[in-house]
Amino acid sequence: MIVRLLTILLALFCCQAFADPVPVPYGPESLGGVKPYGIEVRVICSKEVEKHQQVFLDYIKSRLERRGVSVVPEGNVVLRLNVTAITSDDGFFMVHFLLECLQTAYLAKDNSPTEATVWDAYRMGEYREQDLIPVVDDLLRVFLNDYISVN
Repeated sequence: MIVRLLTILLALFCCQAFADPVPVPYGPESLGGVKPYGIEVRVICSKEVEKHQQVFLDYIKSRLERRGVSVVPEGNVVLRLNVTAITSDDGFFMVHFLLECLQTAYLAKDNSPTEATVWDAYRMGEYREQDLIPVVDDLLRVFLNDYISVN
């Protein structure tokens, strides 16, 4: 009886190990099919780089539009740039850039909407003020390559 039970458990375990994995809605594939909805752009900056917030926003919108991505004022697909920085003693900024694509998702418990991250990329390092836009451009290039590859 124990041998039979162990055989059944082993068979179930082996079948599970070779079963198709459950797809995770994250990464470049999650950007597929969102083109008709357009993308809302948001920029959030810490106090040290707050004066660049509008520059970042305008740059991102312009770059997306040049590549044929529809930018909307409010939507279910959001491209959000978070820039957190501290100023070092030598005039450089220690900066963390996080570019995320969020999509509206609905919670199972009460069907209330929330935003779920489906794609992201980041950079972190010490930058001069004039080097901030090239870092944003690099993150946008990665996003656009992924976005265009599935749309």
